[in-house]
Amino acid sequence: FKSYKGHHALLFGDSYFTSIIGPNGSGKSNSMDAISFVLGIKSSHLRSTHLRDLIYRGRVLKQSKINGDGTATEAPGDGENGHAAEEAASDDEAADTQASSQRGDPQTAWVMAVYEDDAGEEQKWKRSITSSGQSEYRINNRVVGARQYNEALEAENILIKARNFLVFQGDVEAIASQSPKDLTRLIEQISGSLEYKADYDRLKVEAERAADEQTFKLNQRRGINGEIKQYQEQKKEAENYSRKADERDEAIVTHALWKLFHSQRVMDQSGAEIQRVQEELKEFRRRVKEYDRKLEDAKKEQAKAGREVNKVERSIKRKEKDVQDRRNQLVPIDEKIAISNRNLKKYKTRIADLVKERDGQTRSVDQLQKDLNTVQRAQARWEDEWRQAQEQEGRELSEADLQEYSRLRSDVNRRTASDQINVDNLTRQVKTDEETVNSLRSKVDSSQAQVTKLEDEIRELRGRRATVNDTIRLTTEEIDAKKREFNAMTSERVRIAQKQTELDEKLQETLTSLLEADNGRRQSEKEVRAREAVAAMKRLFPGVRGRIHELCKPKQKKYDTA
Repeated sequence: FKSYKGHHALLFGDSYFTSIIGPNGSGKSNSMDAISFVLGIKSSHLRSTHLRDLIYRGRVLKQSKINGDGTATEAPGDGENGHAAEEAASDDEAADTQASSQRGDPQTAWVMAVYEDDAGEEQKWKRSITSSGQSEYRINNRVVGARQYNEALEAENILIKARNFLVFQGDVEAIASQSPKDLTRLIEQISGSLEYKADYDRLKVEAERAADEQTFKLNQRRGINGEIKQYQEQKKEAENYSRKADERDEAIVTHALWKLFHSQRVMDQSGAEIQRVQEELKEFRRRVKEYDRKLEDAKKEQAKAGREVNKVERSIKRKEKDVQDRRNQLVPIDEKIAISNRNLKKYKTRIADLVKERDGQTRSVDQLQKDLNTVQRAQARWEDEWRQAQEQEGRELSEADLQEYSRLRSDVNRRTASDQINVDNLTRQVKTDEETVNSLRSKVDSSQAQVTKLEDEIRELRGRRATVNDTIRLTTEEIDAKKREFNAMTSERVRIAQKQTELDEKLQETLTSLLEADNGRRQSEKEVRAREAVAAMKRLFPGVRGRIHELCKPKQKKYDTA
């Protein structure tokens, strides 16, 4: 397909978005054309005039064999490699076909997309270019038509007209530079709503016409309903006026009777209430005295509890100071333990190094001693053999032989002298190291004894600290208990004060009620005397009609009191 020779597989995984990147000429656009081709895009959008232009047309070797699927197989023994080269489409289709036939290019090409849906089933979408230059569509190896192929793609939300599955090179920049109107059109094209534009415009006109008719009818109906409502309200107002006039007359009579009845009942209730309030006032005064006595007792207990709390707090402060002093005493002991541990580790390391060095020197001394013993045995054996040989031959050593023997002996002694010195030095070094090791062991033992002693002291101090902590805990619990008792007493005191306030308020309300009842009683007596005086004046003087506020009434309510 185009610049791709043979069979190639492109894997995209399960990502939601995949980008194809690379330098110029690397085949990005051909890959996008292959994807567009298999997903049903027309050849005019694939940078080609005819579908035949999408078939691979690179040069192949003369010894290569073109297979039915478009691949080229090289003949055995030919080591050259063919290469793909893009060629411009020729305007003359016959010349292009003849050149392709002479060159041995493939006559067909195909692209297959393997897709796994949400149910986990694989679907194979294949589009081929036949030898006649036409497209052949297959779904799961079943030949279908272009329309059925496109409908199956749309079922998977792949819209060919909207091209909502590919973003070509330069599309982002082109979209960003578009006007709002063009951008809206692009969004409608991607969403697929552009196909329904004509239906939408027609339905919009019909909807506007129906809305206008509905508005006209609604306004007409509202006018009729308004007139009906106005007539109904006028009727209700007339009926209401008649009813209210009758109710007013009845209410005047009922109000006069109600005032007379309640005046008498209030007088009776006020007398009984005065008697009852006086009794309650006596009881409240007695309770106030009792609450005052309890309040004094509570204050005394509070002062006592405060003194005990202060005493316990001072004890806690002393205990905390003792604990802090004990902790400060533990700090030098911890330092000593840390220093002793570091010295112990250092001594153990030094002992291990000296032991290794002593073992190495001991092995060297043993080896040198073995070598010396070997030399001495060899010398003694040679002397014995030489002496036996001389005795058998009956010869005696001459002066020259004795001199040669002495020279050889001195030479041997000279050669072994350095080894003997090394042996002696190593022996002395081993003894010195053993003494050093014994000294370090004694220091380690003393350090371990000191560490043991310090650990015993630490355990003792920890036990004392645990005892102090227990004492602190018990003291804290006692303080908490005292605080709870103090809080309870404070709450009780507040409750008593609130109760006293409530009783005072209730007493004040009772006194106010008594005063108001007394004033009402006096006003009622004054009103009775005034009426009696008016009646007497009417009998004595024919021109007297009554009091002014009874004979006339102000039109405005604000003058009623005057």
